[in-house]
Amino acid sequence: MLWAHTTFGARAIADPGLLPQDVHTATVIEVLQSIRQSEMSPILSRIYQSEGGPEILDTLMKYLYKGMSHGAPSGSKSSLTPQPTGFSQVSSISSRIGSGEGGGQAMSVLLSWHEKVVEVAGLGTIARVMSDRRTV
Repeated sequence: MLWAHTTFGARAIADPGLLPQDVHTATVIEVLQSIRQSEMSPILSRIYQSEGGPEILDTLMKYLYKGMSHGAPSGSKSSLTPQPTGFSQVSSISSRIGSGEGGGQAMSVLLSWHEKVVEVAGLGTIARVMSDRRTV
């Protein structure tokens, strides 16, 4: 968590209009894009069966919808800048969110995740997310 605050702090200085929610969304989508399709269902099943699992999947669904609405970041290797700490920093987040960069491939990944979440958590997750006023 400290890393996220440090990264956001560095990006906020460079781009004062950047919101923490944008950083979180870009990070979540980047992680989702790095997971193989064959690993999606087992991961989601384990999450769903854990304590608070349905709520976690509802939150994941919110991130999926937010990523779809803003256009997903490309997640290409060149968008990561290695840091001396061993972590990576998402660069140019503000320019990528809302730009539609990443096109069909990124949207395809988000739609695959959407399909798998509904498969595991059921259609109720869509209704809960659409009716919930809280956003991510």
